Formats: sequence, C-alpha cells, structure tokens
Amino acid sequence: MQLGFSTVMYEKTGLPYHRIVEKASALDYQGIELNFKEWPSELEIDPIKKALRKTGVKVAAVGTRHLYVTHGIYFASPNSDVRKRAFSYMTDCMSIAKELDCGIVQAGWAFQGSKLEVTYEDAWNQAVKSLRQVSQLCRWYGMVFVMEFACRKNAGLVNTMADALRMLDEVGEDNVLVMADVFHIHAENDSLEDTVLQAGERLAYVHLSDNDRLTPGKGVIDFKAFIDSLKKIGYDGPMVMEFEPDSNIDDSLRDASEYIRKFM
Repeated sequence: MQLGFSTVMYEKTGLPYHRIVEKASALDYQGIELNFKEWPSELEIDPIKKALRKTGVKVAAVGTRHLYVTHGIYFASPNSDVRKRAFSYMTDCMSIAKELDCGIVQAGWAFQGSKLEVTYEDAWNQAVKSLRQVSQLCRWYGMVFVMEFACRKNAGLVNTMADALRMLDEVGEDNVLVMADVFHIHAENDSLEDTVLQAGERLAYVHLSDNDRLTPGKGVIDFKAFIDSLKKIGYDGPMVMEFEPDSNIDDSLRDASEYIRKFM
C-alpha cells in the first residue's frame, strides 16, 4: 500500500500542481491524486511531468472532481449534451493519465452527480450505460476506472458499497471497479471491515479521512480495523488522504502520515 494525498488539499492556496508534487516528496508521500479546475485541454502537463521525474512521486489517479463541482457535468445526466461533454472530458483525462504514467481515473460526483434529476430507476439505468461507455474508453487507453459511492447527505444514487457492487455487476466490465472513502462509509454507519471484505478484489482505490473530514487520528474512526481489513483482502493499491486540514496543511499531512503508517 502506498500513501498519497489529493491535490484538493492545497486547492485554496493556489499552489501550482508541480509544487504540490514537490510537497508530496518533501512530506514523504509516494503519490498524489491529480484534480484540476481547468478543462483538461488547458492543463499544463510539462511542469507536472518534470516534477514527477525529479521527485519520483507518482500520480496515483487522475481525479475528476471538477467535472461536476466546477463544470456542472456528470456521466449519469439525463441530458445527452451534458453526457457528451462529460465523455469528452473523460477522454482527455485518460490521455493525461497515460502521459503521466498513471493507470487509474477516479470519479465520485463526476459519475453520479449530487442529486437525482429523474427517477431513481432512470438515473440508475443511465449510469450503467454510461459506465459501459467509460469501460470502452478504458480499454482504448489501458486504464482502470474507479467509481466512488457517497453518503446520502452528498448523493442520491450510489450511497454504499452494496449499491456500488450491484452497479458493477450490471456494468459487467473488469476495468470498472470501486473505491472506498472512509468518510462516506462512516457517515452511512456501515462497518468499515464488512465494507472492505464485501468488495474484495474489486476494491481498487481508497480515500482516508476521519469523521467530519478531520485529519485521520483526530476523530473517532478506527483506522487500524480498516487497514487490517485491507490486509485481509490483499489490497496493495493507493491510500489517498482527502480531508479538511488544519490551518497548516503540511503539518496536517505529516500528522496523518505518521498516524496511518503505524497500522501499515
């Protein structure tokens, strides 16, 4: 298992992405999850590539958070024009991931949105169709797509690991897998261990945050039990910090790393 953090952690600082890569190296993190507000075609790749080569830090995943948060677009939309733009964005993200030697593209809200615009059944069926199309993109680019379920406070379609696995069963593609965000599992009052064991080999990515988006170790979540369950299924993928840091982001990430490494 490798530790990383999302670039979202530094988003409010305006720090350039290549500087965030350097931060990861200085803080002894192996990877970053690259999220960007720009439309992918506007992202400057070269400074990021240079920083990755210089530091040895890896891109654990290309995140698509801003597809929905900034651009208001998501794959399961009932609007065909919205979906068309979403797939254009996703295609560019996969191209970026390939150029940065990254094999994972990740989506939460960018996949399901935060609220239902049509009936649950219609939204579900559209999501399944869209994920099958995403799978075709994955095959072309040699990627894995990981979908993130979110608690009911944050989303209306896929809220639990059981929901996510049912969707994966209907999609029926081996390059569309699931991720587990500890914050969302806890918010649904689900067992961390049962959730991980339920996913088994289909778990491909992990987000770490304590309750209320606190720094891991500052809240009530049992991270030892969670990481022990990852060991039980032989998980060896990324564990990516995504929490709301204290006033000093660097110190928060150091504290989180020190705490989590005790259980690894």
